[in-house]
Amino acid sequence: MSFASPAMAATPLVRACPIRIISVHLLDAAGQLLRVLFLDREGHISALPHYVPRAEALILASNQQRVLGPQARVHVL
Repeated sequence: MSFASPAMAATPLVRACPIRIISVHLLDAAGQLLRVLFLDREGHISALPHYVPRAEALILASNQQRVLGPQARVHVL
């Protein structure tokens, strides 16, 4: 006896997580990693990770990468 309903079988599995963490990897002049920090929803850099909705995370990360330029690598995790 199966407990799965037909509606459950028809529901597509979404693999994209709706919440992300934005990490900021600060680099030295040689490109070596100095420190890993995080962005919050307001775009402030913090030592603690903050969960941000995916669409906002992508925009914040792009903007922060433009601001920091080559001295950092900004990643949406």
